[in-house]
Amino acid sequence: MKVLISNDDGVLDTGLWALAGELAKRMQVVIVAPDGQRSAVSHAITLHKPLRISRHKEIEKENISVYSTNGTPADSVMLGLLEIAQDADVIVSGINGGPNMGEDVLYSGTVAAAMEGALLGVPSVSVSLSDYENPNYELASVFAAGLVAQLPGLNLTGRVALNVNVPPVPVSEYKGFKVCALGTRKYTDILQKRIDPRGKPYYWVTGQLVRDGSDGNTDNAVTARGLVSITPLLLQITDVEMLEKLNFEDPMKLL
Repeated sequence: MKVLISNDDGVLDTGLWALAGELAKRMQVVIVAPDGQRSAVSHAITLHKPLRISRHKEIEKENISVYSTNGTPADSVMLGLLEIAQDADVIVSGINGGPNMGEDVLYSGTVAAAMEGALLGVPSVSVSLSDYENPNYELASVFAAGLVAQLPGLNLTGRVALNVNVPPVPVSEYKGFKVCALGTRKYTDILQKRIDPRGKPYYWVTGQLVRDGSDGNTDNAVTARGLVSITPLLLQITDVEMLEKLNFEDPMKLL
């Protein structure tokens, strides 16, 4: 089996190499990742400048080939599948050093890389740690490798990617997993206004997460209990129920 790995934190990121090292024990690994930090770029692709690929033989290891791109995570997967590893069986994005749950998946470059793989018809999974504190990639890398080995047999249909969040703990503390829905991520103080030395205002997009462990059967609640969450994500985001409800009595009133 050949697996293509990408991320949004760059080709030298610790989480990416923890994942690659574990996967390389049982399959061929090709890394195609951005050449630097690309967090929160979502599913952006590059249209207005040339995309370039660089190979890094100096850091390659047994069963691991390494390439970087000057593009986004989605660019990297596209280049990886269409140019470098056209015979890849599976796409894995991560391991991100913090959670990608709830509405955060809309902003995440990590998740977008997996969604690009699904868009191109290859079974794909994104993997993140469920907490920012005390990053430990052991369980996440081992769990991801086990999941990847089974991914081709899951018969994912409808261009689906799996979004996985794993507690940052060693394998000995594994409590199990649950397939669940996305939850709701709530933040306080999202936009901070500050004043620069010249008296002009500037802004930081930031925020403190308000975590709700009672958020039903969702990734928030599951990971709050110390379990691994697995959420299937569809590229098809039409609200099917609203198709039936969104009925305008007189269309001419919209003009």
